[in-house]
Amino acid sequence: MTAPAKAAPTADYRPLCGAIAGGSLPALRRAIGDSPAAARHWKPIVDAAFAGRADFIEALLDAGADPNVVSGTGSRHTPLTRLTQHHATIAKHDGHLTALDALLAGGADVDLAAGPHQFEPVAYAAMGAAQGMIDRLRSTRIGIHLAAVLLDRTRLRRALRSPQRANEVDWRGRAPLHYVAASGLWRSRGDDSAAGKERAVACAAALLDAGADIDGAEAIDEGDGEVFAATPLWRALSWQRNYALAEYLLQRGASPAPAVFAAAYQGVDAGCELLDRYGADWEQRFKGRTPLMDLMYFKRPAGSRWLLARGVDVNAADDEGRTALHFAAQRGVGADAVQRLLDAGADRHRQDAAGHTPRDYAAAGKRPRLVALLA
Repeated sequence: MTAPAKAAPTADYRPLCGAIAGGSLPALRRAIGDSPAAARHWKPIVDAAFAGRADFIEALLDAGADPNVVSGTGSRHTPLTRLTQHHATIAKHDGHLTALDALLAGGADVDLAAGPHQFEPVAYAAMGAAQGMIDRLRSTRIGIHLAAVLLDRTRLRRALRSPQRANEVDWRGRAPLHYVAASGLWRSRGDDSAAGKERAVACAAALLDAGADIDGAEAIDEGDGEVFAATPLWRALSWQRNYALAEYLLQRGASPAPAVFAAAYQGVDAGCELLDRYGADWEQRFKGRTPLMDLMYFKRPAGSRWLLARGVDVNAADDEGRTALHFAAQRGVGADAVQRLLDAGADRHRQDAAGHTPRDYAAAGKRPRLVALLA
């Protein structure tokens, strides 16, 4: 694998990024002319790739930009991974394909894994079911993990002639089954495509039949000494909402536990009901919080409707005595969500370990509607 290039040049790149943000090629060319070295900073070419502007990319490459430079941010993107990474709220457009062509023509390495998940660009494209990008990014180096994310049953079965490869992990501990679960190609022919769902299930079945660990997990450091076990089921639900694959994994014996918080966070009844049918524990804890507490902590109260209807303990407390109502008042959750907690029996007078009631937190946060509601 090609070693990531070092992000260099310290010249002021901000005028170049401003021109890119403003969508002006003449302004970009002027900024490059004023400070040619700035074109070699990682940010302008990564921004141009994200914007899907082939003309910007070509201007930067002509000025010496490195198509394989790695960003200096925690995401560690290259231009290719920034361009190909799927964002649910930011749609790709035709310009991204021409921008991709410009990067490839300029020497971008299709086998260079980078970005927040340390995936190859084709894996990011597969997550977003971007078939046009996939067609351009295929290389001869499609091993078992890329075969899995591409839902390529032929290559996958060929690799599984050596059954031990079913649990072959990448450097972050992800096995091929994780890659199947991360793939968005189950929806490549439409959200309700039976064929796409069958492809994903068939790939999972081939791996499980070869001995893949259904609950094998990537250990994700969440800080404060907490490590989250990211299983294939969690990826299928949290990353892709691939309910057909998730149900198949549950039928084959996957533990529902790692996906509980993700399903509640999404606020989609279908995911919660699926896990519930397979014995999910809605009172389990992570960082001391139950799923209901977590929704209030992260100000994502939509899923609380389902949890409260399910009958979870509305007065469960963390190690510091804080309940979901404490978190709702502290974080400034909407009054309607707070009222739902109260209607479900939340104790408005309960004190935490520091002696504070939910109303105290609402008052400290200057939230008059909640103060009145919690009186």
